[in-house]
Amino acid sequence: MVERRRFIKGILLLASSIIAALSALFILTPQKKEWLDREVIELPKPPKISMPVEEAIQRRRSIREYKHPIDLVRFSQLLFHSFSKAGEGYAALQTALNEIDVYVAVGEGRVEGVPAGIYLYLRDEHALKMLRKGSFLKELASAAVNQVWVEEACFNIVLFSDLKGGVLREGVVELPHLCAGILAERVYLAAVGLGLGCVVIGAFYDDKVKEIFNTTKTPLYIIPVGDRI
Repeated sequence: MVERRRFIKGILLLASSIIAALSALFILTPQKKEWLDREVIELPKPPKISMPVEEAIQRRRSIREYKHPIDLVRFSQLLFHSFSKAGEGYAALQTALNEIDVYVAVGEGRVEGVPAGIYLYLRDEHALKMLRKGSFLKELASAAVNQVWVEEACFNIVLFSDLKGGVLREGVVELPHLCAGILAERVYLAAVGLGLGCVVIGAFYDDKVKEIFNTTKTPLYIIPVGDRI
């Protein structure tokens, strides 16, 4: 009888352990999913930009004064139409263009539906991966030799590359810089078509920018973007 009681007690303890383990698994799974949902922000499907490219070229200007916030749809459009993966039409530049990393620094309350923070733009998913929470526009402006439009923008796009090789013609220009110029021009044209303003900045302290974005890659451009006043 004693042995039987011990056996039953052991079975009950084993069953309790299994139930506890399964409960912990089901409790942890939603929490992990919730954390991932906060970590990656899926952007809405971007409509086409209605303005003809010829008109956008004629109206292209560097804009340094902004109002905010901007709506999520135009934010989504700008990123998608500026940085969607380059296809075969870019020939030898295709791979190099797609290897430029696109980071976004969003200010507090500056983009509707997007919390302030540092993000990596995921081209394939058309989504933002949050890397740091909070607004870093003031620190970024300081790293950009105190250019105030960096801090006053709704968000800043920062292009990075590892600069390994990539020489188009020896002693002339590195390929990543050429690609950054192409992408920056796409930002200009998309901004014009969306009624936004932007300016491309090439003067900044590399080390300070790397520290803000927590990367060892080299910053190529900072592009403040905001709604036109």
